[in-house]
Amino acid sequence: MIPVRLRFATLGLLLALGTALAFAGCDGDEIISPTPQNPQHITIRYLLVGFAGSVPGYPVTRSKVQAESLALALHGRALGGEDFGDLIETYSDSPSRDTIAVANYGVVPAADEYPRTWLARGFGDIAFTIAPDSIGLAVHDSVQCPNGWFLIHRID
Repeated sequence: MIPVRLRFATLGLLLALGTALAFAGCDGDEIISPTPQNPQHITIRYLLVGFAGSVPGYPVTRSKVQAESLALALHGRALGGEDFGDLIETYSDSPSRDTIAVANYGVVPAADEYPRTWLARGFGDIAFTIAPDSIGLAVHDSVQCPNGWFLIHRID
């Protein structure tokens, strides 16, 4: 049996840790990451993993469950160093294979840029948060990211 004094000391430590994490803005299961990026302009390329009915005008037959599984597997492969361009060519359900430039909220887009408001909110939130030369995953959400799962490579 654990002595009462030790139990109270352990409880006090856990409460202090929980309070510190709460003030840090996360719960104990989260990984504390660097401060999010908030650039004015970004250049990205992306891979869309859709499911049946999620990409208007594009015939996708996989289920949501299959799409999620594929997106997670591709994300792992991309993080492992597999060529992102090859993954796009082989797996993307987007008719576009272009690199795109995007201007953030409140920034006037240049002639070759899209405004951030044209992006699905979940897509834009990830694209503008990840650091240059990194890969993020925007997960499907019926409101924030309705077309499926997006793997996003931020070039700069």
